[in-house]
Amino acid sequence: MKKLILAIAVVALIASPALAVDWNFYGSARMATWYVSQDLGDGSVDGASGSDSDQNLNWAFQTNNRIGAKVKAENVSGQVELGLRATAMTGFGGHTIGSAPPAQGSRIWSADEDVRNRRMYGVWDFGAGKLKVGKDYTPVSQLLFGSVFDDDNGLVDAGAFFGGRPGQIALSFGGFEVAFIQPETNLINSTGGFVTGIDYDQVAPKVEAKFGMAMDMFSWNVRGGYQTFHVGGSGFTAGGNFNVDSYVLAADVVVNLGPFAITGAGSFGQNWGNAGWTTPGLYTYGGYATFRGPGRDNIKDCDSYQFAGSVRFKFTDTMTFEVGAGYHNDDPDASSLQEDEVAQYYGQAVIALAPGVWIVPEIGYYNFYDGPTKNNSDQGSTFYAGLKWQIDF
Repeated sequence: MKKLILAIAVVALIASPALAVDWNFYGSARMATWYVSQDLGDGSVDGASGSDSDQNLNWAFQTNNRIGAKVKAENVSGQVELGLRATAMTGFGGHTIGSAPPAQGSRIWSADEDVRNRRMYGVWDFGAGKLKVGKDYTPVSQLLFGSVFDDDNGLVDAGAFFGGRPGQIALSFGGFEVAFIQPETNLINSTGGFVTGIDYDQVAPKVEAKFGMAMDMFSWNVRGGYQTFHVGGSGFTAGGNFNVDSYVLAADVVVNLGPFAITGAGSFGQNWGNAGWTTPGLYTYGGYATFRGPGRDNIKDCDSYQFAGSVRFKFTDTMTFEVGAGYHNDDPDASSLQEDEVAQYYGQAVIALAPGVWIVPEIGYYNFYDGPTKNNSDQGSTFYAGLKWQIDF
């Protein structure tokens, strides 16, 4: 890590005089300190205590700590951002299809740390528009909500849509952006678990686009994405031979009314998990297509929708309050499966102690409803309260 930072600094010092390159380095250190109380749901118990509930203190180095640099050289710019995180030991919420759901609560992280590439891209402003090449957020991402629990998750997969930070080639012209993105070929689900021994053929990049406008009191975006890949191979008794199609249509709006801001977002589509548009098993089923079974040469699509809203009030220059809620529904069209849902509610205060120094007390609740398999029992709920600590430098 030290060698990498030193190399970046040396390049900046060498390149700046000759190419008039402006390097601006930055970092963000974040800690999560939460009390988490879990209702494990019907038929689930904590393995150690035998209780159907559990309480934990989550005192953790967050997964989205970062260090990076923004670079500018005439009509070319870019950004490099490295993520510094603890290694995940268990996940918050979620379950694996065909198995009993684990206890749902906040993530628990080991003491080990690792480094990963969060963002790395360059932008060329050619006058009429901009060309972006590299790894960055995609056009369908609705990063609009302030919830900081679960490592600043912001209602993602619990009401807000997220496309990740994959490799892409993107063009933007004013308020319009289109991106051709590294495709995903995530596993096909079946009633007995995920099918293996499959030949996945990527036939085209994933495509995403958005169009929007921003004004003083009002901003909005409409977003959409599509991906397809071909499936075959020995994993299907009859030899599968079909396409898995995924799509999303989404919209969001922010209304600014003096100290108040009202935000709303919604999205719907199919087979989100197969396109890498959700985190399968994080909160819900994950939006996977389902193989119909031996002797059948097609699949059942999973329809999904979600929506979220928040109200923000700027009390002073150093204190802002926000309340919000989101809901996500996956509906796999398979005889052995049923709708899987999650809802999240939160309230918070964002407090600036000094320039670049923040604490965010937050209280919230997750309802996981019933499981995705037919006649599956209640999956329980999670209550949390605590603070996020953040220093930007």
